[in-house]
Amino acid sequence: MFDAAEVQVGAMGFRPTEISIFGIGVGWEFKKPDRQTAQQIMDFLSDKRVLTVDRNRPTEDAAACVASAMECRKRLSELLDEVPAKSVDLRKWLRGLREAFTSFVEASEHHGFEGQDGESRFRESLRDLQTGVETLSGVVSERYKLTGLRTLDS
Repeated sequence: MFDAAEVQVGAMGFRPTEISIFGIGVGWEFKKPDRQTAQQIMDFLSDKRVLTVDRNRPTEDAAACVASAMECRKRLSELLDEVPAKSVDLRKWLRGLREAFTSFVEASEHHGFEGQDGESRFRESLRDLQTGVETLSGVVSERYKLTGLRTLDS
């Protein structure tokens, strides 16, 4: 006898979409597990300049870091559109990451990293971004048992 509880369909990455009794058929839909999506995000972030540069970089690197942060923010927004609403934890993490990148970009737009205090503002904003992403990613790494962001001050 077939026991659906033993199969754990959701863990395999497929979910039934239709069942036909007398026609003997089952429809399946591929479902990317949250763990796989989270690892892909970790892999994407692990080589981003804004997260991998030394926190004591000179302001000459600010434009490249802001461009990198904008790329991350854009990709995280795209991923939020793809992740199902029922993946609450993953969506919270993505929103938190996107907020961290947005704060960094806005700091560059509102206060700028130019002038007398520009270098200290850049370093502080960079530190805040890297620390925030590292903290959020650590929680998610533990939750999904992932390879985390090893490039941040490790």
